[in-house]
Amino acid sequence: MPKHKKQHYVPACYLKAWCDIKSPPDQTPYLWFFEKGQKNGRRKSPNNIFHETDIYTIRDEVGGRDLTFEHSLSELEGLFSNIRNHKFKCHRNLTPVEHFTICVFIAAIHARTKSQLKHMSDQWRKPLEKMDKLKEWMKTASEKDKQTVFSMSHPSGANSKSFTYDQIKAMAEEPVRTILLPTIQTVAPLLAKIDFAVLYTDATPGFITSDKPCVWFDPKGYKRHPFYRSPALMYETIEITLPIAPEQCIFLNRRGINGYRYLPADWVKEFNRRTRFFASEYYIVNQDYSDDAWFDPGVEPEDSWENEQARKEDQS
Repeated sequence: MPKHKKQHYVPACYLKAWCDIKSPPDQTPYLWFFEKGQKNGRRKSPNNIFHETDIYTIRDEVGGRDLTFEHSLSELEGLFSNIRNHKFKCHRNLTPVEHFTICVFIAAIHARTKSQLKHMSDQWRKPLEKMDKLKEWMKTASEKDKQTVFSMSHPSGANSKSFTYDQIKAMAEEPVRTILLPTIQTVAPLLAKIDFAVLYTDATPGFITSDKPCVWFDPKGYKRHPFYRSPALMYETIEITLPIAPEQCIFLNRRGINGYRYLPADWVKEFNRRTRFFASEYYIVNQDYSDDAWFDPGVEPEDSWENEQARKEDQS
């Protein structure tokens, strides 16, 4: 049996912070595993959830297994665990190196999940399908038609970067090899430039997490046109959350919120609602507990883009 075939897209070492303190000492520690739309949980070991076979393994031309990326992620997880145990738990300040390491971890845990890898792949699948259709059309097209298509796709004076068919095919079919590392390398330095806070609480059950634990959210995004609504670092109202234990959650922002900040129970519920809504399939709690507030969809704000457009139409 080849080693390292079971690879976690949400690290087991990260999830262990949610193990139920009531786990019997003679049993494997467990957390509580809930389907996204359900309020009844199951006991699960962190080692037995959120993994795929060879999800980060890169195959060479002869079928060999390159585990470089898997080993690199494992090293990053070890650094995160050390900082969580020796700095975050004790409310100690991070060194610049530790701060950047955590930003790399946040970028990685956001990009490496199964759902995010599928999203990356899907972004290139449609261009690939169009190129496949174009290749088929080219087999029977006249030289004149081919020249017309070529001139449209390669205008004179254009200097924008283009991708070859093989590059697009690789990004659609092998996002780990082609997209994941560049994404982490691009995003981590940007995260390191924005405000960094660690929210902490004594509320029960504290912060929950999920199979998509890092959430990018813009609480003012509803005011923008749907096309511009996706959260992005260019917006001043961007919020990025990553629960790191039931007692703590990293909060990246552009509003000057830094350091360790206490969060009361009502606000913890709101952050948990966000975590559960953005989960892909499952959410995690450190005890057999689910709160109705986490399932509340809320109401559309009066000043949403849609309502503003409706009022303008009524006035015209």
